[in-house]
Amino acid sequence: MESEVNTYPVDSDGWDQGRSQQPVGLEHPCLALKKLLSDGTFYYSGDFDLTSRLQDRSLSLGNFDIDSFDSSFMWNSHMISPMLQFRSHLSEEERAKLDNIRILTCVIRGFVESLTIQRPATPMESRSRASGLPAVLTLISRLSCRRAGTRFNARGIDDDGNVANFVETETVIWNPRSSSSAWSTGFSYCQVRGSIPIFWEQQTGLLPNQQKIQITRSPEAAHPAFEKHMEGLVLKYGASHIVNLLSKTKPGEVELSSRYRKHIRHCTMPADDRYPVQRTKASLLRSTEYDFHAETKGPTGYEAASQIRLIVEDSADAFGYFLMENSSKEEGEAGNSFVVVLQQEGVFRTNCLDCLDRTNLVQGIFSRMAIESFLEHRREIVGHDFWMRHSTLWADNGDVCVQIPVVRSY
Repeated sequence: MESEVNTYPVDSDGWDQGRSQQPVGLEHPCLALKKLLSDGTFYYSGDFDLTSRLQDRSLSLGNFDIDSFDSSFMWNSHMISPMLQFRSHLSEEERAKLDNIRILTCVIRGFVESLTIQRPATPMESRSRASGLPAVLTLISRLSCRRAGTRFNARGIDDDGNVANFVETETVIWNPRSSSSAWSTGFSYCQVRGSIPIFWEQQTGLLPNQQKIQITRSPEAAHPAFEKHMEGLVLKYGASHIVNLLSKTKPGEVELSSRYRKHIRHCTMPADDRYPVQRTKASLLRSTEYDFHAETKGPTGYEAASQIRLIVEDSADAFGYFLMENSSKEEGEAGNSFVVVLQQEGVFRTNCLDCLDRTNLVQGIFSRMAIESFLEHRREIVGHDFWMRHSTLWADNGDVCVQIPVVRSY
């Protein structure tokens, strides 16, 4: 949990990075790639698999398991695929040696930021001001490299079930041992966003709210791709609760919601060995339509959006969150002695039109709900500063997601 996550650095070898002069008459052969990787939205780690959420990594915690990389979030998949193919032909011993030198790593695109926070503590610990290392609050957003794009340039779904602007966002809290507690704890809560999973386009207009929405396939032709998308969600995350924030009065958004509703009604759920036979479609797929702008146009503004908590609290309680604990007395033993206490068993899939501002604000609310549940379960409390930092992370996350330019994986 103390592993380092890095943005791609700007090297200092004299080549042009916008800050220095390159040798006259020469251009670095990787100049375009260097500029791309230096835009601040690419991240890598040499210590753990950054493409996977903590719940999935817990199965191999302490190991850098290249075989577990999630290709949907690995933006350098084309670049390292020859090396991965070479690696697949090696013996187990040779493969381990190659992995140990860390020449192979995964690159994600999106947002990663960690803030040091005051340790969550019980009321008694708060009064005694228990000593120990500070806790860390981290937010990780992984943008899918499949059908990536910015508003107006990429919308809807493709035939493989990939949607535009699909992002998995994970809230992580790492609380190390203190003088009054022998346990380290790791909390994780994951949610996703993505374009409405039907075939549709939006033409760029010169005036705000004048971008025409056009649905490009009939329900019958679009449904197989819709099924693939929903099947992928259920198989990866478990039960899914769709939260649609589109307007109930704007014609284009009303048409999208109507078509979305129809596909959800006719969706069949895949067989999944993780769930007993009695798990029905109703328990695996739920949906909520919440007109964000209508609900927040009153005097309290965006604060009114917090009322969505009352609508989704049943699903939030059912989904839970991921929690692991470690009681080893030696720091070096931490990687081998974690115990999984709880697993997250479902996910919220939130969307607005472009999956940006409205979606980001509502996801921040869901993240807070999960943390509050975690703190209540452990009978711990946090101060106002914690929630201010949590809000700051989500605001920063939203700003970055808006600015990521269109680019394909490399």
